[in-house]
Amino acid sequence: MTRDSEMISPHFARWEFTVSETAVRKSIANVPSAVQWENLKALADTILEPTRDTCGPLHVTSGYRCPELNTAIGGAANSQHRCLGFDAAADLIPYKGTLADLFKRIYASELPWDQLIWEFSSWVHVSHVRQGIQRRQALIAYRLNGNTKYAPFTPEQLDKL
Repeated sequence: MTRDSEMISPHFARWEFTVSETAVRKSIANVPSAVQWENLKALADTILEPTRDTCGPLHVTSGYRCPELNTAIGGAANSQHRCLGFDAAADLIPYKGTLADLFKRIYASELPWDQLIWEFSSWVHVSHVRQGIQRRQALIAYRLNGNTKYAPFTPEQLDKL
């Protein structure tokens, strides 16, 4: 596997948004289109770079997912990781600080995020819509009977993270 070292923003390389152990194991070509790269670049420039400025370096655990990869990992058919339309999403873990601090800073920021999801106390999902209105929908992911469910996140829950 060769890594695409081209940068899409000052601190994020293209390969960070396409690398996937599942894709390698299943020989899935996880390659975004030109429009999908535009969506990912907008996410990196608008959300990830400013977040990195306040929280420090970030590890992208999941970025773009082609349809075959999204199905292979059990992702939602309408996942913003698929970069459909003008959407793009990334799952993040901070290299410094805590996951809770990362979530809280994005949540309280003026950044134009569309969705922010606290996922199983393991990573933070953040998305951005390149054209259109950001919903600023904050959610908590949890499992119920083996299925992933989402509940609205309330400001009162910040202290419980």
